[in-house]
Amino acid sequence: MVMNDEGQLYTIEGITAGVIMLVTAFTIFNTGIVYTPGDAHITDMQIQQLGYDALQMMDTPADSSPLSVSPLASMVLNKHKGMSDTEFNSAFSEYLKAETGTTDIVNSLEFNATVYNRVKGNTVNPEDDYIHSYHFSNSAQYEESQLTREPAISVTRYVWLPSSPGGYGADEYDGGEQLVLLEVLIWRR
Repeated sequence: MVMNDEGQLYTIEGITAGVIMLVTAFTIFNTGIVYTPGDAHITDMQIQQLGYDALQMMDTPADSSPLSVSPLASMVLNKHKGMSDTEFNSAFSEYLKAETGTTDIVNSLEFNATVYNRVKGNTVNPEDDYIHSYHFSNSAQYEESQLTREPAISVTRYVWLPSSPGGYGADEYDGGEQLVLLEVLIWRR
């Protein structure tokens, strides 16, 4: 009688393959799965880029001479002189809607703008600098829409002001030129 161990080898291979399949199936079914909407971040990136482009266009001076004031800087300066925020609203909305072709998304965008500026400490306590912020503009027709909105996308831009704004709240600015941070929150209705 001839001894043949090929059957025993096939049995060991079969058991090993079965164990590997069981471990793989166990690993797959016990792994945590995170479900994310596949296209939400792409739309958010497009809206963020639209916001950056709109602020860039608004912060570009009409002439290329050095130290010329951009339309956006004029809007920030004029806000403190009692001018309404409709100029920013109409210009920013117009830039958001310009030449995109995606009217369903862009027409449903709303925004809320805030300006942040640094205020130097007084002469007694010069280290007491603080950040002052105020509402600059918004497009929301109803305040409830700001409470029940989708998550907002933040777009920021530093705006150079050639002088301290006059009018109401002027004492909250340093004298002379400075940078202010304009933050615009954009969301879909």
